Amino acid sequence: MVKHQPFGKSNKSILKETLRPILTKNSSLLHALEFLFPNAADNPSFQNLRIQPLVAEHRNLVSAEPFLLPKARLGGSQDIALLPFIRNVVDETMRAFATTSPHLLEYVGKTPISPYGSLGLSVSRWGYVDWDYIRDLDLRIFLPPEIGHVSGFKSELERILTQELHKYELYPVLFGKDAEGMPQVQLRDKRTEEVHGFHFFLIAMKPGFVRGNIHLDGGYSPHFAFFPEDSLDEYMESAKLLWSDLITQQREDYIAMFNQLSFNIFGENSGKDRLYKTHGWYLHKAFKWYATLARARGLSSLEEDLMYQYEHFQGTEAELSYLARYRYYARMTPSLPRLDDVDRDLARALSIAYARARNSQDTSIGQQFSIDSTDVILLEAVPERFALAAAKLLKQLKSPVPDQFAFSQIARRIRFADNLPASSLVHLDGLGQVVLLPAEWSMVFCDSYVNRVVKAAAKQKRPTPEKDIRRALAIVLAFLIWQASKVSGDSGRLNAVEDLSRRH
Repeated sequence: MVKHQPFGKSNKSILKETLRPILTKNSSLLHALEFLFPNAADNPSFQNLRIQPLVAEHRNLVSAEPFLLPKARLGGSQDIALLPFIRNVVDETMRAFATTSPHLLEYVGKTPISPYGSLGLSVSRWGYVDWDYIRDLDLRIFLPPEIGHVSGFKSELERILTQELHKYELYPVLFGKDAEGMPQVQLRDKRTEEVHGFHFFLIAMKPGFVRGNIHLDGGYSPHFAFFPEDSLDEYMESAKLLWSDLITQQREDYIAMFNQLSFNIFGENSGKDRLYKTHGWYLHKAFKWYATLARARGLSSLEEDLMYQYEHFQGTEAELSYLARYRYYARMTPSLPRLDDVDRDLARALSIAYARARNSQDTSIGQQFSIDSTDVILLEAVPERFALAAAKLLKQLKSPVPDQFAFSQIARRIRFADNLPASSLVHLDGLGQVVLLPAEWSMVFCDSYVNRVVKAAAKQKRPTPEKDIRRALAIVLAFLIWQASKVSGDSGRLNAVEDLSRRH
C-alpha cells in the first residue's frame, strides 16, 4: 500500500522560498494568483478559490448512434435510428399542437429528448442497446411549460408514433395498450417473444428547472444524455449550479428516493393501485430503485447486478423479498451517521461521469486501486496545455521532482483521481509514475474555468488578462506536483497499486 505523511507546515515553503522571487518580478502574475486565492496564497486549496467552478455545463455521456430499433429483433423493413425517429415523432406532435398555439413552432427540433432507464444504461455501459437486457424504451421528453400530461400531448404523441412505425412495417401489439389495459405503444421481440413498450415522460422546460428533483422539477443530472446535444445549454448557463450545490441536490434526491423505495418494498397493492400493478410489483420495482441509488453512488457493479435481478429474477416472491430487504436495503440505508459517506459517494459518481464525458475514449477512467487502505478511482489526465506550462515552470525552478515530470511526457503522467485527500505520486501498472490530483481540481484546470475567472475579474472591476490566469494556474499545478513528490520522497519508494476494477 502507498503511505503518505501529512502535508504540514514545512511543505508550505515552496511558494515563499521558490515562487516568490518569480512573482515579485511580475506584479500582474502575482495579482492573478492573489485574485484566485485571496486567503491562502501559500498553500492553495480548492476550498479557498475566490471563484467556485461551475458544473452546470451539459456534456453528453453517449452519442445518439448506438440507439437502434433493429430489424433482426423487431422485424420491419430496416434498422431504425431511434433518436432521430423519436425526434420526428415529437416534432410532428408539436406541429399538430401549433395549429392552436402557433408560438410552439419555435420549439420544433429543439425540445430535448433523453433515453434513460435500462435503455440508457445499456448504451452507457456497453456502447449498444442489449435487447436481452432492456425491458422498456424509456424516454424523457422536455417540453414548453404549457404542455403537460393533461394537455393531450402524450396521447397524440403515441398516435403519431404508431403511425410512423407503420411506415417501417412495424406493428405495435395489444392495440396500443399494455397487459394491464393502460395505453402504451409496444413492439414484440421476434427472438425472445418479449414485449418492449415505449414509455414517455413529459417534463416542463421552465426557468431554473435544473435545480430540484428530476421527476418533479426536471432537475439536471450528469448521468443523463440529452439530444439535440446543445438543447439544454441555455438552461445550464442560467442555473449557475456549483459543485457543492449539485452534491446537496443529489443527496436530497438520494434520500427522497429511499423514502419511495421503502414504500416500494413494504407497500401493499390496495385500492386503485390493484388495477394497475401486477402481483409483487412493489418488490420488483424495488430493484430498479436500488439500481438508481447504486448508480448515484458510483457502484456500477452493484447497479448491474440489481438491474439484472429486476429484469430476470425467476425466484419466488419470498426470495425476492429476502434479497431486497436483507442484501441491499440494510447496507444502503442513508442513516444520519453515514451522510458523509453518501456525500463522498455522490461526489465520486459525479466525477466519474464528467471525466468520461470529457474523455470518452480513455478506457482507464474508472479503474480502482488502494492508497493507504483507501479505495481511489482513476479519472482523466490534466489537459495538456496546463501540464506543459507546469512542466516548464518546474524545469525553470530546478525543482526536485522525478525527471519524467520535466519534459513533454508530463501531460499523460498527471491524472485526477476520486476519493483522494491530497496530491500523490504513485506507480501504476502500464502508466509508470503518475501524479494524482484530487478530483475537484478537474473543475479548475480547464478552459471553461479560465473563461469564468476572466469574466468574474472584469465584473469585479479587477480586470485580469487570460494569460496571467493561465500562468497562475500553472503555478498552482506545479505546486501540487511538487507537493506529491515531496510527500512521496519522505515516504520512500512507492509500490505498485492493485487494480481492483477488473471484471471476472
